[in-house]
Amino acid sequence: MKKTWVYGAATLVVLGALTTACGSKDEVIPSVATGTKDAGTATTVQVKTETGTGTKASTTSAKPAIDANYKVDGKNVTITYQTSNFKLSEDDMDKANVLGVGHLHLYVDGKQKAMIGKTGPLTLTNLTTGAHEIKLELQQNDHKDLNIEKILNIVVK
Repeated sequence: MKKTWVYGAATLVVLGALTTACGSKDEVIPSVATGTKDAGTATTVQVKTETGTGTKASTTSAKPAIDANYKVDGKNVTITYQTSNFKLSEDDMDKANVLGVGHLHLYVDGKQKAMIGKTGPLTLTNLTTGAHEIKLELQQNDHKDLNIEKILNIVVK
């Protein structure tokens, strides 16, 4: 009887330790709100907010869209972008999804560099000479891809 009790108690202790060590499936790992995500490269991202050029969320079921243009200045590229039927919101990142509200993920040559939740031009600095693919993706608040993107093929001379 005493031996069974000891085995039962030991089993409970081991099970408790395993579930504590493995964590909960609801565990949340915080993400980067803005700035550089890939610290392995020297390219940096700067976002400047423009007043009066905000985007508005749509109350209809119109499909969100993004448009962007760029200007190359030496090794720097300034990108201006605008969304339609979609509101960029830095405050709602990592929160519950809201129809027509979210943020952008910025990729340079396939590597995610930043998450952007506001309107304004952004400047990529210190790009290497050659061709680069810049991708802006619309994301929901919980970072689920909306499959809406703008790809810019840029050449730095």
